[in-house]
Amino acid sequence: MLVSMTVRNIALIEHLDVQFYNGLHVLTGETGAGKSIVVDSINLMLGERADRGLIRTGCEKGVVEAIFDISDCPQVREMLSAESLEADGNIISVMREISTSDRNVCRVCGVIVPLNFLKQISSFLVDIHGQHEHQSLLAEKNHLGFLDSFGDDTHQALIGDVAIKCHAWRESSSAFSTLRKENAQREERMEFITSRCRELDAAKLEIGEEAKLLQQRAKLADAEKINNAIETAYGNLTAAEGGRIGVTALLREAMDEMQHISEYDPRFKALSDRLSSAFYEAEEMGIELRDALEGESFDPEKNEQIMARLDQYRRLTKRYAMEADDLVDYADRLREEIKSLKTMDDRLRIAETEFKAKLTEYRAAAHLLTESRKTLAKHFESLMEDQLKDLGMGKTHFECVFEEPSPDQKRVPSIHGDDQIEFFIAPNIGEPLKPLSKTASGGELSRIMLAMKAAAADRNMIPTMIFDEIDTGISGHIASVVAEKMDDIARYHQVICVTHLAQIASMGDKQYRVQKSVVGERTITTVAELSPEERVEEIARLVGADDQHQESGLAHARNMLSAAWERKHRQKE
Repeated sequence: MLVSMTVRNIALIEHLDVQFYNGLHVLTGETGAGKSIVVDSINLMLGERADRGLIRTGCEKGVVEAIFDISDCPQVREMLSAESLEADGNIISVMREISTSDRNVCRVCGVIVPLNFLKQISSFLVDIHGQHEHQSLLAEKNHLGFLDSFGDDTHQALIGDVAIKCHAWRESSSAFSTLRKENAQREERMEFITSRCRELDAAKLEIGEEAKLLQQRAKLADAEKINNAIETAYGNLTAAEGGRIGVTALLREAMDEMQHISEYDPRFKALSDRLSSAFYEAEEMGIELRDALEGESFDPEKNEQIMARLDQYRRLTKRYAMEADDLVDYADRLREEIKSLKTMDDRLRIAETEFKAKLTEYRAAAHLLTESRKTLAKHFESLMEDQLKDLGMGKTHFECVFEEPSPDQKRVPSIHGDDQIEFFIAPNIGEPLKPLSKTASGGELSRIMLAMKAAAADRNMIPTMIFDEIDTGISGHIASVVAEKMDDIARYHQVICVTHLAQIASMGDKQYRVQKSVVGERTITTVAELSPEERVEEIARLVGADDQHQESGLAHARNMLSAAWERKHRQKE
């Protein structure tokens, strides 16, 4: 429930602290005193649109903060847990700050949260109903949920079963739809992936092969360099083809020539010996170079094969924009897809059968839910008419209208079932049924809303309910009945009601006076909890007691408070 609320710099409110309790709270005051400001402040705190015009003149920001007891709000605890927010025991704080600079700050448990989260969590804490804002009760889309809330455990189980079967149908529908789309493009896709698969299969790619080829190519590159050097050296020493004469042959020729003249001069003899030595050294080096050349492992043919294979990898990786090893996995996926496409007809038949079976199961569950709803609707209609009779609308006919789809309308499965329901009423005999949202009289709207809330008081799980001038258009005996209905609702909820009627005010467990006054050169609105004697005076004012009839007015107020207390005491018994 709402434990307390603090308001700072909102409209005519400078600073306000209000404590709340269990039961029925009533806010009274002169017209224009600022009762609507209090409701506007609560709306702001709950996440409604921030009107910068609410900020008190001369101030830069306005703040509304509330403390809630969430002892009976498991949904709120779940939401807090999902956002890693921690309550202080059973207590949480909710704060909203607006400023003239368009800064909008929301806090829950002292932590800044998005506005949408504030709205979600507040929807489980407070339900506000104003004269022209009946929210979920007047929204046709919510009527189905409101009716379902009256169902017993068996009915709730049917709702859950429909939701489960709807989800199962959606999954099968999605799978079937995906297959049909794939089938529509099957031939084009098959041609495309077959071409790619054929190319990749022909390449016979292997994971890690490119890396191995690069290593082999690096080794062969070194072997080729060595082989070329030895071959060149050996050729220079021994060549005797193509007009070339090797170094060994030239040395031999030089040696022979010098031997012919070695006898003529010791110097020639020395040169002849040196040439002879050089010749035999060169001849020995030629033999060693030949042996080294024969022992080298460089294979030009193998090198060409490696280069060709690496070139193939480069072309494929560039074409497919993938790494070499990824191409192997890609080829495997293509082969699997080809197999899948070849079995498309069988899979389509299976998917279609599954889709139809899930739809049949959903329709069967939805039909059971519809029958349960129609039975429940009769009970709810009777309950509502009894409530409206208590509220002076005894001739009103209330009906839950099940809208039937047109013959050409395809009804798509929903987690809520196949039903579309709207509440209709005929307030007077001889008048046709009309949608609840189009009921003209403000007084009728107020009583219908109150009848719904009273009928659902023990089912609606929102702990705090706020009624803003729900007494519009009613008076006399009906006002007393409305007061009793409010008291009945307050047995299950914390109720805060803004009212002008003494009958409702006297029924309150707590009463607050909203008052406007001038302090200095500024007008301010205050809210004060009234003492028992102050309540007598305020209720006397509401019944219209003037100075001339003050005593009788006070006596009447005491009698009303006494009667209200006696009723509450009887209800508790």
